[in-house]
This record gives sequence, structure tokens and C-alpha cells, in this order.
Amino acid sequence: MTQEKFDELVQQLEIYSQQHPNLYKLRVAALATFGYVYIFVAIAFLILCAVLIGAIAIYGRAVNKLTMYMVLIFIVPAFLLLRSLWVTFPAPTGTKLKRKQVPELFALVNRLTKSLQAPSFHQILLTAEFNAAVCQVPRLGIFGWQQNYLILGLPLMQSLSPEQFQAVLAHEIGHLSGNHSRFAGWIYRVRKTWMQILERFQTEQGAEVVAMSFYGFINWYSPLLSAYSFVLARANEYEADRCAADSVGNQHAAEALILVGVRSQYMDNSYWKNIYQQVNTQPEPPNSPFAQLAQSLQNEIEPETYQKLLERSLALKTDTSDTHPCLRDRIQALGFNPSALPAMNFSPVTASQKFLGSSLANLTEQFDREWYTNVEASWKERFTYIQGLRIALQAIEEKAKSEILNLTEAWNRAFWTSEIMGDRVALPFAQNVVAMQADHAGANYLLGKVLLEDEDPKGIEHLEITMQGDVDAVIQSCELIYGFLKQHGKNDEALKYQQKLAIHYQKVGLAQQERASVSCFEALITHDLPEEEVKKLQQYLSGYKDIETVYLVRKHLTHFPEKPMYVLAIKCKHSFWTKMHLSARALEKEKKAIAKIAKEFQFTEYTYITVFASDRSFRKNDFPSVISEDYIKKVAGKTIYQA
Repeated sequence: MTQEKFDELVQQLEIYSQQHPNLYKLRVAALATFGYVYIFVAIAFLILCAVLIGAIAIYGRAVNKLTMYMVLIFIVPAFLLLRSLWVTFPAPTGTKLKRKQVPELFALVNRLTKSLQAPSFHQILLTAEFNAAVCQVPRLGIFGWQQNYLILGLPLMQSLSPEQFQAVLAHEIGHLSGNHSRFAGWIYRVRKTWMQILERFQTEQGAEVVAMSFYGFINWYSPLLSAYSFVLARANEYEADRCAADSVGNQHAAEALILVGVRSQYMDNSYWKNIYQQVNTQPEPPNSPFAQLAQSLQNEIEPETYQKLLERSLALKTDTSDTHPCLRDRIQALGFNPSALPAMNFSPVTASQKFLGSSLANLTEQFDREWYTNVEASWKERFTYIQGLRIALQAIEEKAKSEILNLTEAWNRAFWTSEIMGDRVALPFAQNVVAMQADHAGANYLLGKVLLEDEDPKGIEHLEITMQGDVDAVIQSCELIYGFLKQHGKNDEALKYQQKLAIHYQKVGLAQQERASVSCFEALITHDLPEEEVKKLQQYLSGYKDIETVYLVRKHLTHFPEKPMYVLAIKCKHSFWTKMHLSARALEKEKKAIAKIAKEFQFTEYTYITVFASDRSFRKNDFPSVISEDYIKKVAGKTIYQA
């Protein structure tokens, strides 16, 4: 099913669910049940066939390799299907809160679960994310027995007033409210089951045979179930919003939706960005980013910035990329006109202060310590890198005062300035590079990124040029363009880049498979590495006493041939006795040689290291990609190193 047909089906189902809500749920339940029935009937049929073949073989005294193989043909798919039905849901992680620690929070949760007729929570977890969620982990897979988790983000609690936070909490608990939640939870597990079945068919050895057998059904059923369950999930979002409005009123519910949209953007695009930019001048990470965040939010966002972020949030349109409706639709459903929103009430007391109470200081300090520990090593590494760039950039700046920089130097100046002082400072240098070479991928990416940040659609043109010149930049460029178009409500145009990204990911997967191995059955050609690079490699290999002979060739590639793959085939020194007996010691020597070269030598291009042998049977089980000496000699012509 194409994305266009999926979108069309979702629109039809949304209309149908509004006109006939009970019949719609009945159709969803029937569709979900049909999938299980099909699977269990298929399993029963496969097992029955295996039993019949086995019984006939035993009764006719014809038990042999052929009959056993025929039994396995039916048993293996049945086993894979049974395994796929056991869906695993990992438990969420976070800091577990206790009732004695935060009594007011537990009192609020208990009050809401009681009023909304929702099940109680086994654990309440506090995380560093700007988010709140409920999570049900079934102990028995598809058969249920739920363990309920409430997940609360400390930054979210720091951003909202107690009433606004209560609205968010009521929304999340509303997902578990009443009988509709059990039905929705069951549909969610069915959807998860089929996603896992598809994943195992694609990844497990032998499962592709089963997938081929059920391809027609899977290809029809999976997108159909996804569309039906998608509409149900979106309807539940509106119902959860009504739960929030019933709990604290429409005003606070709307305020919560607006502030979550605005402040999440502020944190991502401003606060955390500024925190991580401090690495350019500070050798140590900040000690208290979460404590500073609370102070920053209490100071409030500048009115102009707030209005800009609000306009971005309201410009988003509902589409099938997310089950959540857009902010505009959700506010309208609460009875407010997005073009004339009610005045925002900012509370001097935050939800974190009220509901975490005396534990807030300790919890904030704990999150600060954990953040510091997680980023300390990478922070110091980045700081050292930046200091090295400062020295190099200073040298280029001095040269630019008296000489005209060549293309490489001009780009280094732009890139290093961007790394040290930010993209905006490097903008004029990037423009100089584009003036020298119009299709320069790096400079066009930098220009396109800054222009999109400034709401200028001309940035798309520069990112298109980037994608034509650099395959590695396709993912980042598509994501930037997609986000920009979505923010401006251009969902149809954004969908094109989403599809382009999906196609690119498929190509990347094929390219990775193509580069995962080398054998005598694949086309190898003469390498084209510069002589300078070859000499560096020769010099390194000369210090390795266990290596006898080394050849260097290039693999002929179908996917992304502009990204070359070189093959370094080595042969270690072995005694006559070792060669005759193929000892484990000899195998270990070659494996260590490959690992050592890969770790120590900095290849400029992707290089696959393997072994070659004159005997075709030599170590073929230990090195499936072993290349025969005759073939490698024929392609390479000569060695690049000979002991």
C-alpha cells in the first residue's frame, strides 16, 4: 500500500468512525481477531502437515533424510510463527518515585485515577525528558496482565503550573480511562505483534522463507490494520484531551497544550543548544543544567520569541506521520479559536515545586550529576578538538590577510568557523566558497541550514544541491526540509521528502549488505588509491613482523559507487607444521592481524580487511570471505607489501 492510499484510507476511516463509532470499533476488533485466527490456523495447518508426513513415514517404514527434511519444512515455519507471537515490551527506565518522597504527587495521581476510573500505577518514574506518558507492559505478552507505569519528565514539571501539569496528567491517565482503554490497549498489542512478526521475518535466518509463504496476506493485512488502529489512536487523543478539560477546565487544558508546544521548541532550539555550545570555551561541562533550566523558565521567554514559537506550533497540520492531532485542531476541539487565544496565566509556582516538594532539590541535583557523568568524556574530547581547530583557523586567517585562499582553504575556514563560533558567523565564508564552486556540498548545506532557520525557503535549493553532491548528507538535508515544510503547514510537499528519505534508507541498507563481505564470486578491480596513501600503508605494514604478503584491490559496487570500498588481503607467516594442521593458533594469528590493522591504521576510505590463501579450502569456514591467491594476483597484478 502506497503512502497516498494509506492517507486516503485513514481519511475515509476517520469519517466513518465519527458517523458510526460502535460499528467502527467492531470492525477494528474483527480485523485484529482475524489476524490472530489466520496465524493460529496457519500454525495448526503446518503442524498437522508435519504430523501426517511423520506418521506416514513411520507407518510405511520410510524414515530417512528426505522425510525428515519434509517434516522440518513445516515445523520450522510453525516455530517461527509461534515465536513471533510472543511480543516483548521492555520496561521503561527512570528514577522511581516513592509515596513518602513525594506525597502530593501520589495524592494527585490517586485522585485522577479514581475520577477517571483508570487502573492504579505500579510505578511512577521521573526522567530527564520533556515529556509525560503512560506505559503498560504486559507480563504475558499478547495475553496481557498489565504492569502500569506513569512516566513524568522533570523539565516538563519545571515548565508548567500545577493546574497545567494536572491537565497533562489527566490527559495521559485518560488513555487508561474506562473500557475504551482496555480495547485500545489490546489493539496496540495486536499492532505491536504484527510489527514484531514482520521484523523477525526480515532479520532471522530462515524466516524469509516463511515471509514468502505469507507474503500476500502480510502485504494486505499489515497496512490495513495499521490504518484502522491509527484512526482509533487519534480518536483516543481527543478523548484524553476531554479528560484533561473535565479535570481542570478547558482554559488550563488549552494552556498546557500551548506551553508544551512552545517550551519544547525553546528547550531544543535554544536552551540545550546554548548549553552544548559552551564546550567551545569551557573544558568542563556545566554542573547544574537542570537547576539552570528551572531558573531560565521562571524568567519566561521573550514575548517576540514566544510569539514566533507559538506561530510555528499553530502552523503545523494534522497528518498521518503522527497519531497526535496538531495543536490547532486540539485547541479548536476544546472550544477555542486559535487566532484569538485566551490570555496565558503564568504561575509563580511550578508543578515541580508543588508536587515534588522538599525532594525537588535532591532530584534536580541527581539529574545534574547523571547528566554530567554521561557527557563528561565526550565534552572533554570535543573541547580538545575545538582548541586544535582554533590554532588551524588562526593560521588560515593570517594567510587570508595577504593571500587569496584556494578552495580547500576557503572551505576549511568556513567549516572551522562554523564548528567554533556557529553556522551564522560562518555564513559569509560559506558564501565565498559557493562563489568559487557553486555545487560545493558542504557550503551549500551550511547555507541551506541557516536560511531555513531564518524561515527562508531558498534554503531548500541549497540543500537540494547538497544532496546531489554528497550522499552522506541526504538524511540530514531531507530531515531539515521535511521539518521546515511541516512547520509551514506544507504537508504534501513534506511527504515527498519523507518518501525520498525512505527510499534512501533502503539504498543505504543495500549498500551496507554489498559492503559486508568479499568473495571470489564478486568483481574486484585494480585499486586507485594515491601513491602517497599506499606508501603510508606500506610503511605501517613494514613494522608488522607476522605479515608475509599484502594485496590491495577495489570492489566493484552497484550502490553508491562514488563511495569506494577497498579490499586489503593479507597473508600471515606460518610454519610448515601450522599450515598442514590448520591449528587454532594460526587462525588466531590472522584474526589478531586483521583486528590490529583495523584499529591502528587510519584509512582514508572504507577498507575491508580479509585473508587470502593458495589452498581454496584453507580456513574457508573461519573466513567465509577468504580470497584465493590466484584471483587476487590476477586482479592486483602485484603486491603492495612483501616481507
